[in-house]
Amino acid sequence: MTETGGPSVRALFFDSPGDAVAAMTKAVRSGAAAGEIRDGLGRMPAAGKDAVLAEVGKVADGILEMGVTDLLDEGWNRYTALTDAAAKSLANPGGRELVEMASHTASVDYRPAVEVHLADLPVATVGMRALLEFQLRGLVAVVADGALTALRAGTWECAGTLELAGQQVARREGAVDMPAEIRFSRPIPLR
Repeated sequence: MTETGGPSVRALFFDSPGDAVAAMTKAVRSGAAAGEIRDGLGRMPAAGKDAVLAEVGKVADGILEMGVTDLLDEGWNRYTALTDAAAKSLANPGGRELVEMASHTASVDYRPAVEVHLADLPVATVGMRALLEFQLRGLVAVVADGALTALRAGTWECAGTLELAGQQVARREGAVDMPAEIRFSRPIPLR
């Protein structure tokens, strides 16, 4: 099986997309963000304010669609074995170098935000945070033409916390179900 991006950040925290939308909408309706948004919307009827809050929950959920490996892109070029393989692959165009990675720890602190506007005027900004800690074991990195192109096999464990407007929405730990090979949507330059 080959897949690009691996599972979504959403899949790390929620069992279904519906669960994610419900949790994000509940968090935005019950937290400090709700007061800021309601105040910013002024005299808009309550039903309209509720619709805006529900939409913010859906947009926040949509941000979580990003693939796990997309978040890890930036950290790979720090590892000597990978940069050495990149140099070898550049010396042998079209060739592939396989790098065994016995163990690798990676962390991601992803902080997107949802901006709410009324008639092109900013009303509120709802901050999100996904803090993820990965332990990767038994991976094989595939390097070609000076770039990391794929990861093969191995086991992934993850601990993560998801916050919306400073309020914890979800926390999970456990194994991450990854495909046998993950190809990056665009190669990650290592040299």
